[in-house]
Amino acid sequence: MELKQDMLFHKIPDKKISYYISSSLEKGKALAQKYQGSTLEDLFKKLDILVTPAKSEGSFYKVKFRAQFEVDIKGNKEIVIYNRSIQDLADKNDVTFEGMKKIVLSHELFHFLEETLDESVSENLESIESFKFLGLSRKAKISRASEIAANAFAKTFLKLNYLPNYYDYQYILKTNQMKENELEEEYQNFEKVFKIND
Repeated sequence: MELKQDMLFHKIPDKKISYYISSSLEKGKALAQKYQGSTLEDLFKKLDILVTPAKSEGSFYKVKFRAQFEVDIKGNKEIVIYNRSIQDLADKNDVTFEGMKKIVLSHELFHFLEETLDESVSENLESIESFKFLGLSRKAKISRASEIAANAFAKTFLKLNYLPNYYDYQYILKTNQMKENELEEEYQNFEKVFKIND
């Protein structure tokens, strides 16, 4: 479902879908393993990243922001967190605010590491043909691969039972933005895709 949010998802051949998912998960997990034994607090201090609560609640139309990573013109690094949005997500999942905040911060930490280590997951995976006309072809990258990797990073780093987007889907179900049978249908599609690639 994460990959389906990519603007170019419809251009990915079915037999390549599992490649983008599996490769992204592996890259996120591998990066997290390099930092096992460290705490978020230690890493933010070492990397000079400031964590700041946002003044707004983080809602933009139907989209709820949890956090965002920013670097200003002076090179100051900051993760802005939307406490109300995180609390809402925590409440719908019976998780503590602090527990959910760590998940969100781990996800954002991955994006910082990906950028500063020049390890962009999207850039390191195969391109797809996004346009073809009269023998000319244009290649493009799958940007959602980085989101998949960020979820794998957070799961591995925090030793979670699930990928963090599990909590997002629980939230979506509990706020009636999606029905359970629709989620089940998505899961069946997922199984079909991976059978194609076996």
